Amino acid sequence: MLSIIYTVLLIVSFILLVRRKAETEAYFSLKIVGYFILGSFAINLNQFTLPLGFILYLLFFRPKLNVDVKQMAAVFGVAAFILVHWILPFAINEWQSRPIMIERELDSVYTLNFQDEYDQIKEKLKIVHNHLRLDDFEVNYGQNGQITDLRWQLLEQNGNNYTLYQIRYDTENNRYELRRSQLDSWLQYDRLIAADYFFDNLTILDIKDITLAKGNFSSYVIRSSGQRTYHELGSGNSLFISNGDIHLIDDEKLPFEGYYISTFALKKTEEKKDDNGNIIFESFEGAESSDYLFDVNFSEE
Repeated sequence: MLSIIYTVLLIVSFILLVRRKAETEAYFSLKIVGYFILGSFAINLNQFTLPLGFILYLLFFRPKLNVDVKQMAAVFGVAAFILVHWILPFAINEWQSRPIMIERELDSVYTLNFQDEYDQIKEKLKIVHNHLRLDDFEVNYGQNGQITDLRWQLLEQNGNNYTLYQIRYDTENNRYELRRSQLDSWLQYDRLIAADYFFDNLTILDIKDITLAKGNFSSYVIRSSGQRTYHELGSGNSLFISNGDIHLIDDEKLPFEGYYISTFALKKTEEKKDDNGNIIFESFEGAESSDYLFDVNFSEE
């Protein structure tokens, strides 16, 4: 699209300037095109684009005929550079990364179907394929199941580039906020799990039973990096999901690798209050952690 806009600017500038010729000059039309291209010529330095052509024009070019027209051609060229390399990319990026809202009041995490939530987001983003990868999933909730934080990221590969979708649930306004951005690389992309496969396995977990088994705490967390990980040391409480069933992993099967979903409680370790008794500082640590793995490869015996 940017190349089309540049071509249109070149043609329009040529039509406007060629009529302003004041002195007879050989190859005048070609020279006008040349000065425009010179003014718009750019160079990339550390991912920043500079109008090198216009700088060279100011330093070294001293036309003798139709000076004003050639100067205007160079100025139109640098204006085209600014529009195509700076203004339009910024505007396109701002438009694409604008927050997309989905009004949705979530029930308790104990009854929430995450697969349905994922499908709703895909529909809003108008994504019909199943090639999305998941990154950094996390949900925080209280003992009553009320969600206090929910967020994750989705990655889509487009040739040599990537589209990042950042999803966060706004608990105050009961809505999802979706943000989209374009990236040149994502180093761990090949290690990320397919989003559909992740949510298929997450829905197998009975979150209420898992939470009650941990005991009475102020809050709980379900988290996954989405990456395939290698385990050499046993936690004593690692389980794996297979064909809809959950099994305890024997440490004798170490080492193993697979995708994981961590569940744990948050135990308060410190609290400070002001003179009025208001809490001004809290610190927590993880407790009663359990890892649920799937697509596990065990070591050979």
